[in-house]
Amino acid sequence: MRLLLRETRSWRGAVGLLGFLPNLWSSTPTLLVLHHVHEGQNLNWTVTAQSGTYQAPVTGLTVSGWTVTPGGPVSGAQPPDRIVRFYVAGRVKPKLLCLVDVRYFPQGNAWVPYYRMDEHMYFTRRGHRWVPLTLMNGVPALVTATPLGFANAAGYYQGFSFAQTTGPITLTGWTVARENAGGLPAP
Repeated sequence: MRLLLRETRSWRGAVGLLGFLPNLWSSTPTLLVLHHVHEGQNLNWTVTAQSGTYQAPVTGLTVSGWTVTPGGPVSGAQPPDRIVRFYVAGRVKPKLLCLVDVRYFPQGNAWVPYYRMDEHMYFTRRGHRWVPLTLMNGVPALVTATPLGFANAAGYYQGFSFAQTTGPITLTGWTVARENAGGLPAP
C-alpha cells in the first residue's frame, strides 16, 4: 500500500488503482470503467456484471463529466446483455441520470463489451408543446454523450464521455441488471 501511495502521490490515486484489483481475484467480468481526472489524479471506478445496487466509491464527489471505458473481454459463450442505471444526488433521494445498455460483440476469440447510452427524460404536454419535467433554472437537465470512435452496425460504441448540460454531476451510485430485469431500487 505504501508503494501505491508513493507511486500515485495521493490516496485518491491509490483508490483509483485499487478499483482494478478485485477483478484479479473475481470471476465476475468488468462491464465498464468510469474514468475522470479529478484535481490532477485519475479516478477509475469499476462496474462489474454482478447484478445489484452499488454506492459510489467516493461520496459527494462532484465532477464535470465521466468517461466510460471498456471492461475486459470475456471468453466462452456470449454474456447476457446488462443495463447499468446511473443515479445522481437529488433533493430527497437519488434520481436516475441515464441508462447504459451493455452488449457483448465478438472480437477475435473473445466477447468485448460495447455501450449505448439512453437518457430517460420525462415530458408533459403544455398547450401544444412538449415540455421536459426536469428543469433547472429554466434549462432542461439533459445528458450529453460524446462517443469515443464510431458505432458498430448495431449502434453500440466502445466507449463514450457523458456530462450534464446544467452543471456538474454528483454520482451517488448505480444498479446493474440483466436487460429487461427492471425493478431495481435506487441506491
